[in-house]
Amino acid sequence: MIVRPSILFVAFSVLSLCFSSDARSQKIDTWITQYEADVRTLDRRFRLPLDTEARTYRQQMVQGWLTQLADVDFQSLDRIGQIDYLLLRSELEYQLANDRLEWDRDDAAAELLPYWRDLLQFCQDRENVNPIDAAQTAEVLDRVAAAAEQASAGVETLDPSDSSDAATKKRLDGLRAAQLIGDLQRCASEANRFYAGYDPEYTWWAKQPMDRLEKALNTHRAAIREKLVGVPESDQETIIGLPIGAEGLELELRHEWIAHTPEELVELAKREMAWCDNQMEIASRELGFGDDWRAAMDHTKSQHVPPGDQPKLIRDLAWEAIRFLQTHDLVTVPPLAANGWRMTMMSPDRQRVNPYFLGGPTIIVSFPTDEMTHQEKLMSMRSNNEHFARATVHHELIPGHHLQHYMLPRHKPYRSVFSTPFWIEGWALYWEMLLWDLDFAQSAEDRVGMLFWRKHRCARIIFSLSYHLGTMTPEQCIDYLVERVGHERSAATAEVRRSIMGGYSPLYQAAYMLGGLQLRSLHRDLVESGKMTNRDFHDSVLREHSIPIEVLRNYMTDVPLQSDMQPSWRFDD
Repeated sequence: MIVRPSILFVAFSVLSLCFSSDARSQKIDTWITQYEADVRTLDRRFRLPLDTEARTYRQQMVQGWLTQLADVDFQSLDRIGQIDYLLLRSELEYQLANDRLEWDRDDAAAELLPYWRDLLQFCQDRENVNPIDAAQTAEVLDRVAAAAEQASAGVETLDPSDSSDAATKKRLDGLRAAQLIGDLQRCASEANRFYAGYDPEYTWWAKQPMDRLEKALNTHRAAIREKLVGVPESDQETIIGLPIGAEGLELELRHEWIAHTPEELVELAKREMAWCDNQMEIASRELGFGDDWRAAMDHTKSQHVPPGDQPKLIRDLAWEAIRFLQTHDLVTVPPLAANGWRMTMMSPDRQRVNPYFLGGPTIIVSFPTDEMTHQEKLMSMRSNNEHFARATVHHELIPGHHLQHYMLPRHKPYRSVFSTPFWIEGWALYWEMLLWDLDFAQSAEDRVGMLFWRKHRCARIIFSLSYHLGTMTPEQCIDYLVERVGHERSAATAEVRRSIMGGYSPLYQAAYMLGGLQLRSLHRDLVESGKMTNRDFHDSVLREHSIPIEVLRNYMTDVPLQSDMQPSWRFDD
């Protein structure tokens, strides 16, 4: 294989930073837009796993922006500019640290793939459009296939009962290695399509080696999943994931401007759960079930509409929430926002991961279909009963996610690169808390519905952080949701599968309640103190776009801003 140096690249100090000879003359919001464009360019151009050249360019780009920020006179910026500075600096620092952490994990997993360098070189030549020698390329592909076949035969078989730290690390390395094989397969297949049919010599030489390689990689990936990970690819039920550990959680929390440790957040969630337990007992007694909150929950779940009536229920609940907001003058709801949402129905397959409805510009309704088994139908109707729905339609539409999606492109859209679930999900959860305080619930069943979701969000903090710390297994997470919150088991399984395998960031599930508590604390400081009205407060939060709540707090209060600020807000005090 002929390898020639690429002529596509120039020094990043020229490529990314040539737009400004005087850093102080630039507005930070412009830089944020340009940084995001740089990221998109790198993501589009460098697509290969384990590519050290790509890693170098990415680090140079991020470090270049950090260097440029360091030249800015922070105190000369207005307050919005200072907030933008802090957001960009925090994002850049996170990207540097997170990339290194991810690369270390990939490098550890790659030790299980003795052939990866040769395969990566084939893919790099295609990406760099380097001329290739077809016969030599075919020889390399055949050699990689033979190495993959040999590696498949030598995959270690782990004892499924071995829960030691060493065995756990081997399983996690194996799972990541299987994912890397899949990534390399996709890159190699794309490279093959690039040459095949267009380069006659390549087509003649490489067809058989490529066929052998494809089979060998499939076999190696399957062997790792079955013997090392212990979950074959054919198993679509077992929940597996990649917990990020204490170091990864610490980095993620710092990125989200959370000053608490994971252990402190778990204790905070337990405190909130205890409050929910007390309120649930009050509602249970009011319904005539004494202290048997499970009986009260079962009674509430039984109150669902017949098949076919769920869309009308959701529509009516949406407009009820909008009228409540307007009556209490809580937030501005533009007419176009109030009338701009749509409704669709969720497919049975998607309900395996999302047992409840979802929202945003469109509300996606979960309810049984004729394709489901009898038990699946019953559990779906119970999980999406009238009172559970009344507790969260406003979460998904207005004042929740739909109002957010309406406002985001209209106010500081350049901040989209900083989007955080602590603002997105925290805002919607915060409204559940505020509406509880304003007696939105009309009955004890309504309160049971609201408390179910509040307990659910407490549980999300506990099980998701515990999972990533390695103190709870997926099965234990499911049991916790069933026993502590009152989920139907199918819904609990879907919830854990969604959390671990749904592509969400490690803190996403914890962000609902934590972001809500942050906004609740900020509301107490600014509204309950008399400094702002409810409408002014809520409108102001929406106008600052989706950013970490502590940074939002720093902007909305009198906190002096410094260029080296770090997370420090103890919002639970």
